[in-house]
Amino acid sequence: MLLVFAQTAFQGDPFQPLEDYAPSPSPSRTPFGTPSAAYWQNRADYQMEISINPQTHQLRGTARLIYTHNAPFSICYLWMAIEPNYFSLRSYGHLSRNFLWEDFRRDALRSRARRAELYARQLENYQKADFRLLELAWEEGSRLTPLSYRIEETLMEVALPRCLSAGETIVLRMSWQFRLNDALVEGRGGYMLTDEGPIYQVAQYYPRPVLLTDIRGWQKMPYYGPSEFATEFGDFEVFIRIPKGYIVAATGRLLNPEAVLSPPQLERWRKAGWDSTVFVVSSSEVPLQVEKEESVWHFKAENVRDFAFAASRQYIWEVRYTRISGTSHPTLLQSFYTSEVAPLWKYLAVGAAEHALHEYSRYTIPFPYPSMSVTYGGVGGMEYPMIVFCGRQKVEKDGSYTEAARHAFISLVIHEVGHNFFPMIVSSDERRWMWLDEGLNTYLENLSKRTFEPLLRKKEEEAERQRVRDYIASGRSQSILAHPLSIREMGANAYLKVAAGLETLREYILDPPRMDTAFQRYARIWAFKHPEPWDFFRVVSNAVSQELGWFWKGWFLDTKAVDIGIDTLIQERILIDRQLREHLLAEEQEAAYRYLEWLARDTVGASFYVDRHPSVVDKYVQANRALYEAERREKRAAFDQAKAAAEKFLKSEERVYEVRVLFRNWGGQVWPLWVKLTYRGGGSSLWYFPAESWAKDQTLLLKVFYTRRPVERVEVDPWQISLDIHPENQVYGVPSGD
Repeated sequence: MLLVFAQTAFQGDPFQPLEDYAPSPSPSRTPFGTPSAAYWQNRADYQMEISINPQTHQLRGTARLIYTHNAPFSICYLWMAIEPNYFSLRSYGHLSRNFLWEDFRRDALRSRARRAELYARQLENYQKADFRLLELAWEEGSRLTPLSYRIEETLMEVALPRCLSAGETIVLRMSWQFRLNDALVEGRGGYMLTDEGPIYQVAQYYPRPVLLTDIRGWQKMPYYGPSEFATEFGDFEVFIRIPKGYIVAATGRLLNPEAVLSPPQLERWRKAGWDSTVFVVSSSEVPLQVEKEESVWHFKAENVRDFAFAASRQYIWEVRYTRISGTSHPTLLQSFYTSEVAPLWKYLAVGAAEHALHEYSRYTIPFPYPSMSVTYGGVGGMEYPMIVFCGRQKVEKDGSYTEAARHAFISLVIHEVGHNFFPMIVSSDERRWMWLDEGLNTYLENLSKRTFEPLLRKKEEEAERQRVRDYIASGRSQSILAHPLSIREMGANAYLKVAAGLETLREYILDPPRMDTAFQRYARIWAFKHPEPWDFFRVVSNAVSQELGWFWKGWFLDTKAVDIGIDTLIQERILIDRQLREHLLAEEQEAAYRYLEWLARDTVGASFYVDRHPSVVDKYVQANRALYEAERREKRAAFDQAKAAAEKFLKSEERVYEVRVLFRNWGGQVWPLWVKLTYRGGGSSLWYFPAESWAKDQTLLLKVFYTRRPVERVEVDPWQISLDIHPENQVYGVPSGD
């Protein structure tokens, strides 16, 4: 009984070191969160030819899959994803939906149609897809051997003629066809019909091996919709056949521009440079004339985990190069959009993409790929290697747009381009861990937006942090490590709570240099590999001197709230030997300087992308720049005032007051404390107490401050960084008579 009691108490201890509750690493991973010498992963290389019929939206494909098996065990069958089967009346994604939580979020008519109409639009999509596998064979030299297979909804089990040992490679030949879906209704790709014809954004269109890992074996979870993908890396060589007149954007490098572009287009393509944008296809040329003859666009991409493309006769095509520090090659930036959204997209899509690549490269690894394309269409937002789908922006007929529309577009582009790092390079299993790509990406998105243009991040930050507080305070929050299929509020859980927590870790618990070093180390260690959550926790923990087990457990595994307030305050003047006063007040002096250091951070002006690229400056940027400069002047004046008050305060008569403050933890989540004291007669100080202050008692914490003046106000987290759900109990005003 004593042993059971001790174990129960131990499990309830929030200060368990990470390794006391984390699962033991597999043989292919180390206790430091890094791949071991036994780490392995398989590979899937593709040679494909894809054709689209714009009259019927029928896609037909043929492929050679070169699959390399590197696991230290044999496999006798191959599991493959058939994701077009999601669009079926028999799909698990359709049959498992719970209408208590169904909001048809991907339907463009969500806010203007009844549920029955939205549901009917989905069912219409499902009845048209009709995926058919036309050929599946084992290629050995010139001989093709048909393979038996079994399709179960969005998965297919392929029986191999013989078992594969470690290091063996096989070649499969496949052909298939299906009708693309209406992307304005549902899906991460498909077509959007306009008066000038379809716009295609095509993804999830070919059979591919599911991920095989050392942790879960085959990732055989069917495609339900919310949870995304788990794929192997490989090289892709793809030929896209489509009527002449369509412009195609795709993963990888275009290898045959002279075969698919007109002479004027080819000349402009070759003029693309560093300093200014070139329009390979300008607004005056669209829509392009479609001919009966077909063009074959040839693309190649190395070491990517997927291949996607977009096509339209309406695309304005904007190109420019950029040079990313740490790379030996230029990166081609491209945007493809229509005349309707040109007032918003022109220069801005390429600009936001460029900024994202540079900022993410600074925080992770230099962007390794040769191009990045931003494409417009029916998909609201989706990412694939070297290409992102960003659609449905609202621009008025007179070409105007709101500030909210501009900021939402910038956020969308940065977020989707950022996904090229998480999970396209640091390739986590999205089917199982939504947060490990969405949350980490949102964290870097927020950091990147701080330096794109003045006030961009500030205008949205507090609303997002309040959404996290409300989510946690609701009592319905879930663990961040919950399965994506069961997460009820994905935005609050897998995106915002993760990002806000990591921002708090960076600003409130650690500091930017330490957090940035740890985060970069994780990205570089796991680039082009398949990390798990415990690898992330271990790498970050091992990069700093602090034990962060309490943070990972409290914020990521548990659902307790940060709710720490001030219970009581008692202060009195004490008499103490003059020789001891200096020692007793040393902490206060350090805290006074710490407060000035915090204020000084806000007086340093940021360098913004728009300051170096006037082509993306509009009236909203100009107005916000003026507001930003006015705020900086106010903060500088506040710093000067605080500095003068501190100098006067620190020279004041050295009386000594003992200030006893009792803090109460109502939420249950242990958390560090930043405490600001404001003194009668002027002056302030900022004190820091680590989370371990709660080790002996997670409910009550008594701190004793020795000051040279009476305290008139005590504040916990004066800048509201801690995500405390009840900030009103974090302030304690002392009556003047006390």
